[in-house]
Order: sequence, then C-alpha cells, then structure tokens
Amino acid sequence: MSYLGPRKLYIDSRARSSGSHSDFVYQLAQSIEVPHDMVAIIDTVSVPNVFQTVDGTRNKLYVDIFQHPPQVVTLTTGMYNGVTLATELQTQLNAMGIGTYTVGFSSATGQLSVLATGVGYATFSERSALRPFDCLEVIGALDSQILITDGVQITLPHHVDVAGTRVLYLCSSTFGHYSSLGPRGESDILRAIYIDASNGSYIVDRLANPFEFIECAGQQLQSIRFTLRDGNGQIVDLRGRSISFSIIFLIK
Repeated sequence: MSYLGPRKLYIDSRARSSGSHSDFVYQLAQSIEVPHDMVAIIDTVSVPNVFQTVDGTRNKLYVDIFQHPPQVVTLTTGMYNGVTLATELQTQLNAMGIGTYTVGFSSATGQLSVLATGVGYATFSERSALRPFDCLEVIGALDSQILITDGVQITLPHHVDVAGTRVLYLCSSTFGHYSSLGPRGESDILRAIYIDASNGSYIVDRLANPFEFIECAGQQLQSIRFTLRDGNGQIVDLRGRSISFSIIFLIK
C-alpha cells in the first residue's frame, strides 16, 4: 500500500506543546508511521542570531590566588569586541579586591595580555567538568592552566573568541535512529546549522547536501522533542525568539 500520510511537516517553536523555543515538544495533529522505504531531511531552517560573546554558558573564570580562597570571576553577558572584552575582564578581576589587574588587547594578534600586581602569583584554572560554564575560549585561554606572576605581563595563548556561537545542532531524542556522531559523541543530531548572518538578523539555512538524510523508517511520530545546542553541547538561549524548519519525507 502506498504512503498516504503527509510528505512535509512544518515545525515552528511558537506552536510547541511544551518547553522553550530551544528545547520543546511538538505535537503533530495526527500520528504518522514512516514507511520502511522512506527517510527524512531537515530543510530551510530559520533561526535568529541572538548569540552573544558572553552568556550564561560561558561567563566564568576560575582563579586561584596565592594564600587566598579560590575565586570565581563572572563576566557580564553581552556582545564584545577585543577592546571592550579586555575592559570587562579587567573590571571583574579587580572586583575581587585582591591586587590590581591591567588587561590589554592587541589588535595585531587578537590576544589579551594580563598584568597583575599585589597578588604574589595566581592561576586561571583550566577547563574541567568541576568548573562549568567557563569563559576560557572567549578570552583565548583554553587548553592549559594560565600562570600569572606578580609584576610580569603575560599574553594569553589564543585569539579571543568574540563571535560567540558559530555552529548550532538541531537534535532530537524521539526522531531518527541515532545514526549521527557529533563532536562529543552525540548520536541524536539531526542537522548542523552554520551561523553566517550578523547578530540580530535571521539565519536561513537551506539543505546543501542531499545525502544528509535522517534514518527514521518504521518510526511512529506524533509527539517529537527537539533541542537546539551550540558547539559545546549546551542548549542555547534564543531570548524569546523562535525557530522554524521543515521536515520532508523522501523515498530512499
């Protein structure tokens, strides 16, 4: 018997049955059983670029200072360039009230420099699951512990990352046969969305590779959960804006 169900599903997080715009359950008006000879593709994804340099998923700096309890510095959420990022880091380091910090930005290299006085020595702790939501990638200090010696200016090892989010992953725990493999071993990714629009505008991502299909044959679909995650696996904050996309069923 030929398939008589819908060939296209149009999903909009504003019509979700529960959840947020980036982590939601979508209830189809009718149950669909995907035939065994069909696959699906995600096409024409529309999502707002509201992603900031610093947000709640990458705003912490864990600092150990000689003869003082461990400190946690929190950067203010917002969009930054190299100069304003240096100013914000300097402000928050000095807000600890332990020594004096001067932070500069080199436009030639894209790196931050840090000079501390009155601290003896201090370290910016490296990334760990015990120290979540760090801003090490933002300030160019990822991959190793940073040692700061009193009175010695150091340059952080990497270019600052003021672009914030560069790639998004549309995921589902209830749609597809877990046939993908993400950068952290995820198997529930349906589609990668690359951010090529300026902040404040909409990203419109159309499928470029016809082989990027989703194995879903035999699945019974009605209540589908979707999540939108960044390159670090965190569910993103769309700040009240919505995501929409289409699902098209094709004969394999």
